[in-house]
Amino acid sequence: MKKSMTFRVLRWTILFSLLVLITVMWRLHSIMKLYPAIDAFCPFGTLESAWALVRYQSFLRRVGLSSMILLFSSIGTAVLFRRSFCGNICPLGFLQELFSLGGRRIFKRRFEFSRKLDRVLRFLKYGVLLTFLVLSWKTLTLAIRPYDPWVAYHHLGSGELFSDYLMGAIILVLSLLGSLVQDRPFCRYLCPMGAFLVIPSRIGMSRIIRNGNSCIDCNKCNAACPMGIDVAASDQVKSVECISCSECVNVCPVEDTLYYSAYSRKKFSPGLLLGATVLIFLTVLAVTTWTKQFVWKADSGLEKRAERLLWGPHKIKADNTLVDIVQVFQINPSYFVQEYALEKEEQFYMTLEELQIDPEDMEQRVNDLYEQAGLDPNRIYGGGSCSGH
Repeated sequence: MKKSMTFRVLRWTILFSLLVLITVMWRLHSIMKLYPAIDAFCPFGTLESAWALVRYQSFLRRVGLSSMILLFSSIGTAVLFRRSFCGNICPLGFLQELFSLGGRRIFKRRFEFSRKLDRVLRFLKYGVLLTFLVLSWKTLTLAIRPYDPWVAYHHLGSGELFSDYLMGAIILVLSLLGSLVQDRPFCRYLCPMGAFLVIPSRIGMSRIIRNGNSCIDCNKCNAACPMGIDVAASDQVKSVECISCSECVNVCPVEDTLYYSAYSRKKFSPGLLLGATVLIFLTVLAVTTWTKQFVWKADSGLEKRAERLLWGPHKIKADNTLVDIVQVFQINPSYFVQEYALEKEEQFYMTLEELQIDPEDMEQRVNDLYEQAGLDPNRIYGGGSCSGH
């Protein structure tokens, strides 16, 4: 059991780190639009853009090459380890697991629909997938966006949450509250990305094997499975619902009774599956970031010292030049000629320190000019906004 807890801590640490990373990227985007919208980090956006890519050789708005890179990474891990993306990478799945952990402690048991009803309800996600792909291809928009709980999560605290993303917020709340009594309800019944990953996972090279000779029928594997799969009744877990989270394998009290196996029948550990999944994503992200295909932040075309000013006038420092301030804050150069009695054009390329201008004085002047114009200098590139789009 100690080994099981160690693996769970490791897996949850990875998932928590990814949740924090994506949340930080959303917050950076809300402050400055040089950082991409959260849709750029969602692989489903590429599927929604499929028709636009074929017809117009272009992604839909807010989606880019980064989304395609993540989609193909997800497909790659599905071919190797089935729906490992869902179990070991997806932050929304992790949020549901956190609520499930609380629910287990509060209610001491899990709610399950009858097998027949559960089987019917699981087909809903395929309907969601087909519906929003068709709508996106017809309208050339991210049609699922207003209904997406992940988008709603990234608009928490925004005035748009209860207007543009009300349905997404409702689905998010219901999914998390539902997780208190049932594991991963959104993943089971509504997630279109999970529905799509069923396709490559069908040829997945790995699967969980149950040794019936050593099984003691304790049913701990069934209780641990967040997707409600009847592991205890299977010689091989072939269900397309398996997300390769390894919960059943790690909770099994009898060694080598539940284990991962490739087509070669060679056993491998849950740690190898988790590590390989994460390594695939890290390697792809590292290579594509280095080759500038995966975009974490758009190039502003400004010098670093000038780009800093996009965060607002409070970033004005002694090493900034008047040209930096004119470029970023769009202030007429004649204003500085008059205010500082400038005589030569070269003075605009001198630093504030060289011109003996106090950066705090310059900050105040910029703020005053924007206030007189009824504008906010912190929102030139989206700064100060809590919106996520």
